[in-house]
Amino acid sequence: MEMQKVGQAISYLRKRAGYTQKDLANRIGISDKAVSKWERGLSLPDVAYLRKLSILLNTDSDSLLAGAPVYHVSKWRGIIILDENKYGIHGGTMIYDKPLVCFLISYFLLVGIRDIMVVCSSAEQQEIEHVIGNGTEYGINLTYHSGTINQLCSNTDGCNVMIVYGRCLLYGVDQTRFFQKAMADRNKLTILALPKKDDHNPFRITIDASKKIVNSNPDEPLKMQYDYCALPILFVPETLLSTVLGERNIASLVSEYAEKEDVFVELLDRGFVEFEIDTWDNTQEASTFFKIIQDRCGMNVYCLEEVAWRRGLITLTQLKNLAKRYEGTEYGSYLIELYEWYKNTENP
Repeated sequence: MEMQKVGQAISYLRKRAGYTQKDLANRIGISDKAVSKWERGLSLPDVAYLRKLSILLNTDSDSLLAGAPVYHVSKWRGIIILDENKYGIHGGTMIYDKPLVCFLISYFLLVGIRDIMVVCSSAEQQEIEHVIGNGTEYGINLTYHSGTINQLCSNTDGCNVMIVYGRCLLYGVDQTRFFQKAMADRNKLTILALPKKDDHNPFRITIDASKKIVNSNPDEPLKMQYDYCALPILFVPETLLSTVLGERNIASLVSEYAEKEDVFVELLDRGFVEFEIDTWDNTQEASTFFKIIQDRCGMNVYCLEEVAWRRGLITLTQLKNLAKRYEGTEYGSYLIELYEWYKNTENP
């Protein structure tokens, strides 16, 4: 690893992203002198900063440390597809202390995807806009589409796309790492899968040594405790986007496509939990689960404001301004304490 090449890559990518050295330093939580040393090849970024730095510079850690700017192209956009729910569950539905849409949008923020389109009804759009608007206060660009998904190809601008095609809430350790691994190969259709017991509509899969699906049978019930089931989170290379978005039902496409083409899988670790928010019973179960997690660990899970700050998408001042919206609530107190802690850390 040549520090000079890494420094040149950081400098090139910083300027391409439109940051000054001070801007970049503030978003990471370090001094601008540290950034200057990186760019002059006098030191390397600490491993603790690499993930946030790669997200801010729209690249990945491996490419960044390779020090070759020609490889620093990580064009990804996000799509959330929300079909109408017969029970009236929508993006604004509360899961314990936050709207469901905050969970879904956080998936994209975790890996630095800022351009996100939500495909939903006009009524659901109003609910989501009430929560987050167009996303600019969170450092993202949120747009809406009320037509069919096969009309979206012209709006993706030649990008690879991460698609969340359902109201899926996921919880587990180091989730970002699994998302990034699924995004690493930009030529494969990749899905996420996790160990899951019998459910109302399981998608059971068999995987070979290269993590390619070799067969699938959604009608066969799960027989083992750690059989794997696919999650409604899909990573689509630009070359396959028209095929995926040309289908009315993406879940059926994944199953059918796996039978005749290459679909690859990123397996989540044991201990991950998924909730499909399709009924009010699911909603209550998820609310209880996240309440217990937050009460026991002391942190607010999927706090959109915190995720945006930790990923460098908003500044500390913007975090404080967002906290004021919830003044007088437990959620607001958490954000204010977060702001005060970071402020004291930066200015001891």
